This record gives sequence, structure tokens and C-alpha cells, in this order.
Amino acid sequence: MKTLVKICLFLFGICSIQYVIAKVNMNEQQEQIVNQLKKQGILPNTTYYQLDYLPALDNEDSTPNENLYPSLSHLETIPDMYIMAIQSIAQVQLNENYQYSKVLRLNRNIIEIIYPTDSFQSLDDGVYFYTLDENKQLQQKDSFNEVYKLPCYLRVEKKHGIVVSIQKRGLASISRYIYDYWHNTNLKYLKIEKYDTEKNIIYDSEVFFDDKGEMVKAIRKNTKTGLYSIENIIHQGDIYSINEFFDNEGNITNRVTNYENTSRVKNEVLNKNGKVIKTNNSEPEIFNFDKDLDEPYPYNKLVMNVEKSNALLTDSMFEQGISDNPKYDEDALKRAEYLGIKPNQVYYHKLPFPSFMAERYKNFPHQAPLTLIEAENQSPQEKYSDLIRIEIDNNYQYKKIDKTKWQQTAISLPSSQFKSLENGIHFFVINDKGQLTPLNNVEQAITQPTYVRVEKVMGKIVSTLQKTRVQWLTTEFDYKKNTPIRSKLTVIESQIVPKLVIESEYESGQYLPASQVIKNAQGNIIRTFKTVKKKNTIAILERFNEQGIKTNHIEISKQGDIENQYLDSKEHVRFTTSDIQDKEYPQLYDALPFNPDGFEMMLFEHFNK
Repeated sequence: MKTLVKICLFLFGICSIQYVIAKVNMNEQQEQIVNQLKKQGILPNTTYYQLDYLPALDNEDSTPNENLYPSLSHLETIPDMYIMAIQSIAQVQLNENYQYSKVLRLNRNIIEIIYPTDSFQSLDDGVYFYTLDENKQLQQKDSFNEVYKLPCYLRVEKKHGIVVSIQKRGLASISRYIYDYWHNTNLKYLKIEKYDTEKNIIYDSEVFFDDKGEMVKAIRKNTKTGLYSIENIIHQGDIYSINEFFDNEGNITNRVTNYENTSRVKNEVLNKNGKVIKTNNSEPEIFNFDKDLDEPYPYNKLVMNVEKSNALLTDSMFEQGISDNPKYDEDALKRAEYLGIKPNQVYYHKLPFPSFMAERYKNFPHQAPLTLIEAENQSPQEKYSDLIRIEIDNNYQYKKIDKTKWQQTAISLPSSQFKSLENGIHFFVINDKGQLTPLNNVEQAITQPTYVRVEKVMGKIVSTLQKTRVQWLTTEFDYKKNTPIRSKLTVIESQIVPKLVIESEYESGQYLPASQVIKNAQGNIIRTFKTVKKKNTIAILERFNEQGIKTNHIEISKQGDIENQYLDSKEHVRFTTSDIQDKEYPQLYDALPFNPDGFEMMLFEHFNK
């Protein structure tokens, strides 16, 4: 009995000491968080929900800074999710010290889709949840709880009797975190597991900490490939850690040295005998954390609404450039068909017009066409307005883009001139004395260099604008299947440069042209650019005067060095510089290469200075 009492007293003493240490290690901020959680009625070992959970890799982050919720109610509609286009909700359990114990985090992409609204016309205003069966038929669910853990679901929102949003929300990642702590509440162990939608583990990581909460070791494994790494944190000199990588048979393949307070690494690549065969500064990748989980059928057949979706999602599509991509091509074709676009159709485009490759996939349209009267007055309050006419090719991509830019000025005219006008929009030309001559329609108005647009509503003139064309360019494209291979830009009107024709050729996947030729109004070549594959040269530029006589030969090396040769009329070298700028007759279009939209923007920027 005495022995039992001694043991109990000993254990009580240890527990008391551990409690004191815990109180010392838990800083004031953590204490405040814990007290607040207790006031909210948060209990240990109970499941709660948290938005935007981030894994805790040090003691300070082991208590939740974000609000915990007892249920999923209303979490699905949090507006902040749309900033990153990701829904991140985690199931959270805390231990007795109110530190993270177990966490299951589900991240979903929020993707606006193009989908028929007929099925939702009878719904009242609100948010609704659906799944799709194998036959693509909608199955309505009663609440978010029913779809929270599914691989994908549809979210439909209706306001004022109109469907304003149809989204697919597919799981991008499923992660489980399991924590353990030392008796002093410092982090001891963290296990991270990533799953696919079939609940198979595809990656796991074990992180070990000393009793001070400092990381000492990490073991990471791709369970699908068998590749793994073991990192030991050593803090020796300027070395932070040594990370060894292994193949699926346990053979070491790389030894990576990570340095303190820097992203610099030394990667030693080893052969089967463990000897270093080469060294580089990039760390091997055993798991692709950037790749989202695959969307299940039939959700993967639903087409993104590019116009309404977040740029973080659309950018990954635009980055495909002009390379071959059957999946994106198929989606782009479906999108164009759904929008009512047909081959060889001419229509007018919404503003702002998406720029070449940076804001559109190839030359596929992703905005619904407008009539001329709709397009002509899209931005009446702006100083300048674009009018864009599109001709569609057989492959549903832009065949010809006709862009005119108009300067808009509000003017005051005697109201007596408009008394007889009916309500609506009317067009006129104006002479030097301010006298108006009516035009038949908007089609006739946009052929004029200057016209007046008058709008009358309920018997009152609400707008009188004078519109003057300041720039006019067209771009025509040629294709090989779905890939743009050539473009021809023609400057019809500009106050900055005379009439020019810029012909460009593109290589698959490249944003800038591989070659470019500029011709003047007389058809003489005045500038050329081409990429080359010489020993130490990547590009050659040549400049010609208006008569087509060569004046400069410029070579750019792989290191970025420039040799600019100035030539006489017999193409003998007069002198050479290392400056690409023309010292004698500089022109705005000297800086080849540029894509069509880039040149148009450059022209307008100089005009608007």
C-alpha cells in the first residue's frame, strides 16, 4: 500500500511539473485563444469545422486562430472563398490542451460552368445543391451536408428570379493531419496523408520534432510510385539539412543539401554505386503538389464559363498557349457552340476584349456575341471606346479581328433639333457650324470618321456623344488544325505610324512570334525578325529604310549580348554597337517581336501620352 502511495505521489509530482512547464511554454496569445475557445463552449475531442486551415509546423500555430463551427451550416457560402476560387473546409479535433489533434481538410476548386438553366426555372431564390448521375441527370440534394465529402457537386444560385451562378466544385485535394505533442505541449510528431477520391493514400509525410518543438527529421513518400525521401535537419555551419532521395527499391538516387536562410540547394545525383555523377541546384520532386485530383465523370465533361471563372483557374488554361491540347480544344469548341457562335459568322464582341494568349485560349471566343447596336455603346462614360468586329473561321476561332478605337466627347447641342425625334438611339454627322445631318442607322454611322450619337428616353435627351475614330487595325489568322501558325496585322488608321502590315509566324506553344516581317504602305520590307538555331545566336533582326534598303543587321546571343551593325547602301559595315536601339532613325516598331495585341496597345499608349 505504501509503495502504491509513493508511486501515486511520484506520478502526481511529475504531472504537476509537466503542468507548470506547459503553462510556461504556452504563450499569452495561446492562452487567450484557449480561454476564448472555452468561453465559446469548444470541447476537446469533439469534431468542429474550420475554414482555410493551414498545417501547424510550430507550437504557436498548434492552437486554432480561426473560428471553429459546430456544423457545416452557412460555411459553404462564405464570400472569401471566391478570392482564391477555392473552398477549403476542415474537420478539426482538439486535444485536452486545445491543440490540433486530428484534421481532415477538403479543398475544392470553384469553377463557374456553362449549363442550361431550364431545370432551375421553377426554383425560388436561394442556393441549391445537385449531383449528376452517370447519365448526366441532375439529382437535387437537401443540404450541403449531403455533398460535403463527395468527389464533386453542382452549386446553383438564384437571385431575383434569375440563375446568377452555376458552379462545379470538385475536390482538388484531400489531406489528413495527425498531431502528437511532448508533455510540455511542444510539437512532437506530425503525420500528413493525401488521398485520392477513392480514399487511397497517394502521399504521406512524417515530421519529427525535439522537445523544444524544433523539426529534426522528415520522411516523405509517394505511395503510388514508391519514391521517398529522408531529411535530417542538422544546423551545421550554413547547412540546414541533408535530404536523401530513394527509388522504389530503396536505392539512394540523390543527396540534397539545403542551406540556412536561403532557397539555395545542392543536389548531388548518385549512380547505383552511390557515387556522385553530377550536381545541380534543383531539388527532385517525388510528388506534384500543384496537380489537382482528377474530376470524375461526368463532371469532367462540363465546360468552364471562362468569362465568369476566377483568373487563378483560367490562367492555367491560357498558359497552354497555342500548343496542341485536345481536352482544351474540345472544351473551347463546346463553349463556342453553346454561346451560339457558328463558323463563318460575323459578329461584334464584348469589352474588354481578351488579349492574345494572356486572356484567351488560342483564338477561341468565350464571350457571347453582340449585335452592332449593343457593341457600339458599351462604355459610354469612358474617354475612349473600342468597337470590335469578329469573323469566325471554320474551326470556330477568330479568322479576322477588326478593331476601331473611338474618342468620345459629351457635347451640348440645341434641344430644338431633337424635338421631333422618337425615343431611342439616333445618329448624325456634324459640320463645322454644328449643323446635324441624320444618318439612317448605326451601320452607316461607324463608316464615318466622326459621328454624333443621341439617345432619347421618355421624351428627354439623356446623352449626346461625339465619337471620332482615332485608331483602326485588323488582324487575320491562319491555322494548322486548331493551332494559330500565322497572323497578318494591318494598320489602317493611326496618328502614330503610317499604314503598316506586320506578318508573323508562330511556333507551337510560343507567345511571341518565331519570325516577323513589317512592310510599309508601298509593300517594301522595313523590318524583319527571326529566331535561329546557330551556335551562339538565338535571334536576328534586320532594319531597312522606306525604299527597302538594309540599314542594320542585329544579332542577339544566347547570353543576351547584342551586336548591332550599321550598314551603308552597299551593305558594308559602317560601325557596330551593343545597343539594340536605332541611334539614327528610331521608330516605334523597332522593338520586334511583338504579338498583335501588344502592338495595338503600344500604339494607343503613345497616342494617349
